[in-house]
Parts: sequence; structure tokens; C-alpha cells
Amino acid sequence: MTYTHKSLGVLTAALMLSACKEEEPNHTVQYFLDNADARAEMMAECEVMDDAISDANCRNASAAAQTVAREENRKNRSDAVKSLYGDGS
Repeated sequence: MTYTHKSLGVLTAALMLSACKEEEPNHTVQYFLDNADARAEMMAECEVMDDAISDANCRNASAAAQTVAREENRKNRSDAVKSLYGDGS
């Protein structure tokens, strides 16, 4: 009986460890700014992830996406002003 309990415990532990997935390393905001494909992939992953707000990669990818959107918006506004008033030279 003792042998069966030990075997069951070892089997349970092995199953629990095999079920754990390897964690993806945390990337910085700069990484996601420099790698648009990785940013888009992570944003898509985070959309379906439970508790994505607590995941460092989701937060960093989101911050990078917001930075890119702000820069694009700033460039679009600058281009609009230049088209109306010229480049000032």
C-alpha cells in the first residue's frame, strides 16, 4: 500500500511538472518598439489571455503600441500642417 501511494505521488508530481509551460522571457518596451512583428504577435496573444494586465510582455507591448500610435498621429498632424502652410522655408 505504501509503495502505491509513493508511486501515485511521483506520478502526480511528474504530470504537474510536464503540464507547466515554459515561460517566455520578458521583453522591454524598446524591444517591442524595435520589433513590430513581435509587438503585433504579443498584442494578439494578449487579447485572448486571461489576466493580461498582469503580464509584463502584454504591458510592454501595449506601451510600445501606444508610443507608435502617438508618433504616427504626430507625424500625420505635422504633414497636414505642412500641406496647408508649407514647410516654413
